[in-house]
Amino acid sequence: MKLPIPSHLKEYFLLDNNEHTEYEVSGSIRCKCGSEHFEVFSSNDRQLVKVKCKDCGEEIVLFDAGKHGWDGYVCKDDFLDRDEPLVNYICEDCGYQIFQVKVKISSQGKQDFIDECVINDDSFSEEEWVDAFEWININLVCDSCNSIADDWLDLETM
Repeated sequence: MKLPIPSHLKEYFLLDNNEHTEYEVSGSIRCKCGSEHFEVFSSNDRQLVKVKCKDCGEEIVLFDAGKHGWDGYVCKDDFLDRDEPLVNYICEDCGYQIFQVKVKISSQGKQDFIDECVINDDSFSEEEWVDAFEWININLVCDSCNSIADDWLDLETM
């Protein structure tokens, strides 16, 4: 069974111990260098989220509402102000700027994508269903005080 891990996150997504289905997957972000510690940046009311690895400096786009999820990927709805500067998130409890990043993705499933998109539009292929997810949730865990920013981003993407 294939899990709904979006293609742009596949090489960074580390599954957690929860049960995973084609409708929901959860895990943490791990850089290619092996680090799970990131600075977190966002703009457009967290509609654009990037992280920067504390150890190697690699930048990873976690979510871009204009490109990811149902509205961004399928509908091509991009209303983001691309000139809005990214803001560095700071722990509200201790002021630290390095976090572990936990992500949960929810999907309508592969068959729904086939029925809605592939059958009606030959520009889509069955394998792209993972990029048309319906919901994204991001939690941040502060490296300094272990404070959890629950539902830091909790967004329906369709």
